[in-house]
Amino acid sequence: MNESIGPGETARLRRAIDARARAEIEEVEAIAELAERHEWTAETTVDVIGTRPVRLGADGTAMVDEFLPLEVAALKGISVGAATWLIRDVVNLKARHPLLWFQATKGLIPMFRACQLAAEVARFNLTLEQAQQWDAELAPKLPGLPWRRVLQLARGLVTDIAAGAVEALATEARAARFVRKLPTDDPSVAYLSARVDAADAIFFDAMVDRIADILGDRGDADTKEVRRAKAVGVLATPARAHLLLDEAVGIESSVRADDPRLLPETTVYVHVAEETLLTGHGPARVEDVGALAATMLAHLVGHTRIRITPVIRPYADVAVDSYEIPERIRRQVVLRDTVEVFPYSARSARRQDLDHTAPYRQGGTKQTRAANLGPLSRKVHRAKTHGGWRLDQPRPGVFRWTSPAGERYRVSPSGTVRLGRNPRHRAFDEALWRHDRESSPPD
Repeated sequence: MNESIGPGETARLRRAIDARARAEIEEVEAIAELAERHEWTAETTVDVIGTRPVRLGADGTAMVDEFLPLEVAALKGISVGAATWLIRDVVNLKARHPLLWFQATKGLIPMFRACQLAAEVARFNLTLEQAQQWDAELAPKLPGLPWRRVLQLARGLVTDIAAGAVEALATEARAARFVRKLPTDDPSVAYLSARVDAADAIFFDAMVDRIADILGDRGDADTKEVRRAKAVGVLATPARAHLLLDEAVGIESSVRADDPRLLPETTVYVHVAEETLLTGHGPARVEDVGALAATMLAHLVGHTRIRITPVIRPYADVAVDSYEIPERIRRQVVLRDTVEVFPYSARSARRQDLDHTAPYRQGGTKQTRAANLGPLSRKVHRAKTHGGWRLDQPRPGVFRWTSPAGERYRVSPSGTVRLGRNPRHRAFDEALWRHDRESSPPD
């Protein structure tokens, strides 16, 4: 029989938890200080061409330099969007909820929970006065409450203070309905995420359950949950679903529900190496899905018609003199880089603009080529042009960034490496720089 945990056995864990809490407080305070140093006041001159002020937080927060999130994103190794949200939550917490800020910085409540509460109430677009009233009523009741009760209390107070804002948010929520396909940790399956009318969700769930039961009656031995997942696929082809439901109640038809002609048509971008095509073994990369074994492709394409497109060599040296980017070069860059080339970004390259790494100069020759292009989002492009971020592409597909604060990053198909963190890395940085300059790209 195991002995109970003694009073001294959790000391190390307790110290680690306390250290993490202190580090979190220090990090949030540093972000707040950084935002304050980059505030734009009424006296600040606005340059409509260069850097611009933006208000990341809600009513009552100051405007800050628009490129501040880029510096935080690169330092933390997170996306620009995540850094923007983080700064927003911090400035909201400090400016709009002073009692929560006090409790969090003193360790009375977890800092990350305080930031979550600031983000929760920001959804309702409360005025500064309403936010401070909410803070004054909520903060004294927080210590010791479990998180679920805290959320219930917080949302109830918002309803009392700003009922109109709650109703407006509900209207906006209905206007933002969607259905999206999302990746999972295994490329052979995917998530479906949806925001729909509650009534539609109830009806859809009932129909999924009905078709799952029919599949079971027809001999499908999978579990109910797996059959429900299959039912979503059946509903994706309404003709199949209609026939399946008719057959379940005895209505005859000249077409069977499993007829392959009822399958839908769609476009799937699959990148397969020549060796994999010849041997039948090896990896394949499916856009918006991920890498998977070539033998698993049947799970994606099934019995649908397949069209093979010509092979594009992403490192081939194709160049034109014009500023406009031909489609063949655009495809080269998207296949080579796959994602935006800003540090730690995961935005799909296919949805970004292609930026000339060395700015295009009128009259120059062969400036528009894959070796001088990279996919960037609009904000990152503006940071490169006006925000003090410097970019070099020493070899095709390898990008070296220097932030306004002097932080350096190397971005390649292998990921992001932050350079020069301490003197011991200087030799490595120099060797990597020579490698980038001297190595010839693969063909």
